[in-house]
Formats: sequence, structure tokens, C-alpha cells
Amino acid sequence: MTTALPRDLQSALGAFAVRDTILIALDFDGTLAPLVDDPEASRMISPARLALEELTEMAGVTIALVTGRAIDSIMRVSEPLEAWYLVGSHGIEVVSPGKLQHYETPWVVPEALTSAFVTVVDAHPGSRLEQKPFGLALHTRGVDPVIAAAAEAAAHEVCASWGGDLAVRTGHGIVECSIHHATKADGLEEIQKRVTPDATLFAGDDMTDEDGFGVLGPSDVAIRVGGGETIAPYGLADASAVAEALWFIHSRRSSATAGS
Repeated sequence: MTTALPRDLQSALGAFAVRDTILIALDFDGTLAPLVDDPEASRMISPARLALEELTEMAGVTIALVTGRAIDSIMRVSEPLEAWYLVGSHGIEVVSPGKLQHYETPWVVPEALTSAFVTVVDAHPGSRLEQKPFGLALHTRGVDPVIAAAAEAAAHEVCASWGGDLAVRTGHGIVECSIHHATKADGLEEIQKRVTPDATLFAGDDMTDEDGFGVLGPSDVAIRVGGGETIAPYGLADASAVAEALWFIHSRRSSATAGS
């Protein structure tokens, strides 16, 4: 197939695609879906969705979405297939195929912490609060840069002054404060333990995905999407490029299967 993918990535994906069992783990926002101001409006682009549906049907392929969203949130925006694994809340929640419809997300954030974040949002017009089961996220994407910077600083101050041991994560227009220190690496390793794939691909666009890249081995493929400082050896520009990479894997695996 004709492709605009970098040659070194083509080589890595080609070798990955023909392994007997593979795990394709992907962040959602900014990786499969373009970044948008309203998290609830985020949707996977059609080429990526179709590629994942086709890959799901192939023998030896496991698909996982690995996200900072809570499980109930990623289910709403991604409409996952029953065969997919879901990792939510930065690795805290891991749900196996067939368990999605019966999974109930716990909500354990202290009310006082929520109130403190509400105060920050009220003081900074345009900023938005996302309540998660294990934390709170302040969103400033699309907000005036001066107001956004002030809101993010205030959120950091709330997290720093809280009496408990909180994990603070930052991303594209977001500051998140969590009562749990799990990372995407924990979620990714849990799926690897359950699936035992010959090789794993993990792609993501944010600093929180770097934890996942860090636990991949020499037979695996790490891809940073959208640029930025990274330990991943490969990069792709956006969700459209990710979709192209997925179709490349599908093509190579199909060819290998047909020729065997």
C-alpha cells in the first residue's frame, strides 16, 4: 500500500504486524480523536474507527483504549466494541472484554476537594471542571491565555495545599488532581499480563502517555502523537496519521496471513 508514514516507522510496524499475537493500545483524545474544547464532544475519526473494527476481527489482535478519562466517560465518547479492553483514570480502572456493560465506576473524591476546584472555576471565566471518580480535572482549552494560566496556577495551588498525598498531572489545557498514583504504565502492564502478547504498540499524545512508553520493550512500538518531548522513538502528526498507521498494520497482517 502507498503510505506517507516515515520509513523507520513502516519498518517497525511491518515487523510488529506479523507477530503471532499483538496488543494495540491507544490513547483516545488527541490520538484517535482530535482535541476539542468540550471533552464530551470528542469523537474518534471514522478512518481510525474502521481500522480498529477491522483489526479486532483479525486472529491474534487485541485492542485496548488507554486513557485518563473515567471508564464511563470513555464508553460514552468512544462507543467501544465488546472485544476491547479499556484502561481508564490513568491506569486505575482496567476493564476486560465482556465486562463493560456491567462495570460501575466508583466515586471517591472528597467533597472538600471538589469545593476547592469549584471555587477556582468560578473565579476564572471559561474554565471548566470535570469530575472524575478518583480526581478532578480543570480544563482551560479555548480559554483566554491569561485567564487559563491563572486558573491552572490556582489549581496547582489547591493540589499542593491539600492535606492528602495527591498525584498532579498536566496536559493539553488541563490540570488534574488525583487521590490515586497509578499511571497508564500500570494499566498497560495489567493488560499485557492478561493477554501476554508477543509485541505491544502504544500510541499517545500527552505527557501522561510517557509512563506507558517507558514500560515497552525492544519488540514493542512506542509512538508519540502531535510532537513534544518524548522517549518514544517514533512520532505521528495527528489522528489521521494514526489511522493510516493502523491501516498499514492491517494491510501487512492481511498479506502475511494470505501468504502463510
